[in-house]
Amino acid sequence: MSLSNLQIGAWNVQGLPAPGTTGGNGSVYFVDNNYGSNSNNGTSWDEAFKTLAYAIAVSNVDIASGASRWARRNIIYFTGDTETTTLVAFPNKCDVIGVGSYDANKMPGITGNHAPVLAASVGTRFINIWFKAPAVASPIITLTSATSGCEFWGCMFDGVVGTVTTGITATASPNLKVNNCKFIGGFATADISLATGAMIDVEIRNNNMHGSAGQGILINSGTTVAYGGLIKDNFISSTGVCINDASSKFHIVNNRVITLGVKGAAGAGGIVGGAYMMLDNRYSASDLANAVVPAQGTLA
Repeated sequence: MSLSNLQIGAWNVQGLPAPGTTGGNGSVYFVDNNYGSNSNNGTSWDEAFKTLAYAIAVSNVDIASGASRWARRNIIYFTGDTETTTLVAFPNKCDVIGVGSYDANKMPGITGNHAPVLAASVGTRFINIWFKAPAVASPIITLTSATSGCEFWGCMFDGVVGTVTTGITATASPNLKVNNCKFIGGFATADISLATGAMIDVEIRNNNMHGSAGQGILINSGTTVAYGGLIKDNFISSTGVCINDASSKFHIVNNRVITLGVKGAAGAGGIVGGAYMMLDNRYSASDLANAVVPAQGTLA
C-alpha cells in the first residue's frame, strides 16, 4: 500500500498515510471519544475504542508482542470533542493522529496533565492534537529520560485555564521535536522548558508561542545537547525573555520575537544565547523596536 505525506501547515510529515486511511507496516487503531466503546476491537471507525489511554495500552501490547512487531510503527486515529484524561504512558513506536473537529477547532482535544512514567515511551508522534490544561498548576506535558524520540507536529498547547507552569517540560529527554505547534495562555514559567540534563538532537521549529506570562523557550544552564540543538523559525511573544538559553548550547536561527516587557527591565528581554550560536534573529520591545540580534554574541 502506498503512503502519502500528511500536510501540517507548512510541514510534510513523512511516511504517514492520509487521514482516515490505513497503511504502514504496523497495526491501525481508531478512537472516537463520543461514539466509541472500549469493548470494541478498535480496528475501524464503526468499532472504535472510547478512550485514547485504552488504545495506547492495546497498541503497546501489540508492539511488544514479539520480534516480528518491535521494528514496526502503529497508528492511532483519534477523534472526539475533548477527552479528559491523564496519560501516564505514551504509545511506543506509534503516531497518534487527530482527525475531525470539535466546535470551531479542526482537531480533537485532550484535557489533562500528561507524564509518561509507567514504561519507556519510545518514538511517539502526536499530530494535530489540542492539548488543553486543566485548572492545575502543572505542565501540560512532562517528559523524562523514559520518553525518547517524542515529537509534536501541528499541535495546540492551551494554557488558558488555571495557572499552568509550562506547555512542555523536558528533562534529559532525547530526540525531542516540536514543529509547527501553537502555544496560547499565560504559562507562568515558559511555553517550553528544558531542565538540567543531557539532551540529544533537539529541534524546536516553526512554532507560534503567544503571550506567556513567564518566558518563551527556557533552557537551564545545566542542559547539554549532543548532535545539535536547534531553535529556528519561531514567532514568540512573552512577558519575560523570549528565548533564554542559559546553557549556551543551542543554535538560535531566524526567530522573530516580541518581549511584552521592557528590554531594560529586570528579568525581561528578547534573546539570550551563547556567543557565536545566534544568527539572523530579530526582536522588538517597547523601548527598542525591531532590533536585530547580531550573528555573534548575546542581546537581551
